[in-house]
Amino acid sequence: MLRLEWLLNDDGYDDERPLRVYRDRVYFDLCDRQYRQCFRLNKNQVAFILSKIEHILTHTSIRNKAITAEHQLLTTLNWLGNGAQQHGIGATHGISTSSVSRCIQRVVNAVVTHMFQNIVKWPNNTVKIPTTFLEKGGFPSVAGCIDGTLINIDAPNLNEEQYIDRHGNHSINVTMVCGPNHEFYAVDANWPGSVHDARVLRNTNVFAAFESGWRPFPGAVLLGDSAYPLKEWLIPPRHQNPNDETEQRFNRKHKSTRRLIECSYGILKERFPCLNHLRTQPYKSGMIVMTCAVFHNIACLIDHEPTEEYVYNEEDNFQNIDEEYQEEAPNVGGMNRVNSLLDYFRRRV
Repeated sequence: MLRLEWLLNDDGYDDERPLRVYRDRVYFDLCDRQYRQCFRLNKNQVAFILSKIEHILTHTSIRNKAITAEHQLLTTLNWLGNGAQQHGIGATHGISTSSVSRCIQRVVNAVVTHMFQNIVKWPNNTVKIPTTFLEKGGFPSVAGCIDGTLINIDAPNLNEEQYIDRHGNHSINVTMVCGPNHEFYAVDANWPGSVHDARVLRNTNVFAAFESGWRPFPGAVLLGDSAYPLKEWLIPPRHQNPNDETEQRFNRKHKSTRRLIECSYGILKERFPCLNHLRTQPYKSGMIVMTCAVFHNIACLIDHEPTEEYVYNEEDNFQNIDEEYQEEAPNVGGMNRVNSLLDYFRRRV
């Protein structure tokens, strides 16, 4: 139903300006299952997000039928959760395409500014992290699994050639660290798709923190694929097809543990299909990825509902190692740490 309102001048007469058209805005009265299907989060999780950013999203004026904070958040979640064009989301929610764009921008800015640092991080109590990783994958002392993933975007306006990845698509290279329950501890979404995973890592806060000696718990290590260099705190798999039985066992447990990051990516992209292709510029795309990581963590931590295990094909993420990193001098601390881990697996024959 459309409502038409004439704009009157100070004298109360028509000023012959165009009519202002208002459409009825849709507020969903859905059961819990339909609500989660539509917005990818349940009502308690949405209420938690709203409690953190409602004061930022609320308009100070009631003129022009201002969109409420809840409606802005639900509009954004609806867009993130189906990857549709913004005009389709606008038709569903009874607002214009430009209003949808503004809602997304406001929510993304509020979430990244006021929630990201508090939600995407290692928990204060890290005692259960290595135990849970060990139970799920069989590798000891793991504080997280790290990997990069490519998020396709439209061709950017600036430095377009830098965003062409190894598949010939325009993308950004996103590096994340996940926990044993598929939550994310760190996210870096600032790099073009042509940049190698190892180079992205070297410029992250995670690299700086671990290199300076910080650990979530004593002896903690991150597991990465063969694209990453060996460090005392960063353990890639052993060379391909090792003949030693202990090294084979090391690689099997390494792979079965490291798969959790691929599963986490799969769950994230299944929950927020917009990440299959973002029709936004690189900076905004990175902000959207960070927002999705925050919402994903909230889904994992508040009223968590079990998700189906994502089956990942390792060939989908294969990346050749740059010569720059192949020729890196052996890391003594890393070699010592690998030897101690090999001893661990040797004792469990």
